[in-house]
Amino acid sequence: MKEISLSLDEKDFERLKGWFHSTSENEAVRSAIAYLLNNKVYRDLLEFEGKIRWVGNLDEMREDRL
Repeated sequence: MKEISLSLDEKDFERLKGWFHSTSENEAVRSAIAYLLNNKVYRDLLEFEGKIRWVGNLDEMREDRL
């Protein structure tokens, strides 16, 4: 893990802590970064919507579970 230093307005930190229900500034920043990265991955995956053809039988795949 790499340690960095940030300078942000205290009000921004408080808002960030509130949005992510964080108890510390460190936790809030880590949560915000994780959120942004996960959101980016999700948007990238959505670009494949309608472009990939899936072939299979869900009923057959579910037989082992029942």
